[in-house]
Amino acid sequence: MSRSSLNIALLADSRSFGGIESHIANLALGLEQSGHRVLIVLMANYGEHPVFDANPKLRAKTIKLSGGVVELYNTLDKLSVDVVHTHGYKAGIIGRFVCRMQDKAVVSTFHAGERGSLKIRFYRWLDRISAKGHQCISVSQPIARELGISSDVIQNFVEPATTKNVSFGGRQLAFVGRFSAEKGPDTFVKVAASMPEHIFAMYGAGPQFSSLDKCKPLNMCLLGQVPSMLPHWQDIKVLCITSRAEGLPLVALEAMAHGIPVVSYAVGGLPSLIDHGNNGWLVEGHEPSQFIAALTQVMQLSQSRFKLIAQNARKTILDKFSTSAVVPQIETVYRQALGG
Repeated sequence: MSRSSLNIALLADSRSFGGIESHIANLALGLEQSGHRVLIVLMANYGEHPVFDANPKLRAKTIKLSGGVVELYNTLDKLSVDVVHTHGYKAGIIGRFVCRMQDKAVVSTFHAGERGSLKIRFYRWLDRISAKGHQCISVSQPIARELGISSDVIQNFVEPATTKNVSFGGRQLAFVGRFSAEKGPDTFVKVAASMPEHIFAMYGAGPQFSSLDKCKPLNMCLLGQVPSMLPHWQDIKVLCITSRAEGLPLVALEAMAHGIPVVSYAVGGLPSLIDHGNNGWLVEGHEPSQFIAALTQVMQLSQSRFKLIAQNARKTILDKFSTSAVVPQIETVYRQALGG
């Protein structure tokens, strides 16, 4: 193994499309661009994966297991892997256990900022406890503080869209994410109902989808879970993040990379991304009325002022949250894990 090249396994338990999956996809492609060999190891096979099977490059790198610990042990034992990088609490807990038995270097990234159910909180507590003494990455400073153990704060990143794919002509005010309480889709519906002169759209799925579909206002459409947001960014003018808790949502980076500014509650790592009034807007508090007031002001901006903020949003991603800016930081953590 040369100093510049590593064999890396990205380990996760995943069946759907979300922020963690997008992060892993971006990381796999970014590491490959840096000259590393990358495998995506899914702990269980849930059939066709909407992220890793949709991209031919990712499909060629993906291994699907049957969910057993012994199979994971045997797979990692056979692979010439230098570093195992876990994502999510199940992969973290089991992956670190197996790597400890095999004396393999392991790095764990902590993505989630929401509390979840009692069961989920227990698993996340176990994830944190078992991560002590290992190299850890947190995607935001609030997650690092909650983690309570040593971790490197390395924020999420995206591969920016090429200039020809950037559009400033969308009309939708959009919610993109899981329809669950911590993401605040109910707040977004209230915002839409209070601004009937504008077009609102919701992309995603989750436990609240059916109830929100029944009470959505006439100026809102629920588009469900889409295979990819790439065809839809051009339709969106502003991304609205009404979450009650967050890490650093990848969807915010993806939107800004396409020249779509974000209006968001000041939760999680979003204040480190959004410079209020310069590349987007932060809403203090958590009341729908506060979000409505902020979004109303945004929609009253002149076209030239709005376009300048949209351009600043894209520049922020290019300068600080792109693959080329962030992947070298993750590589450094890999080297530390190997040296430890």
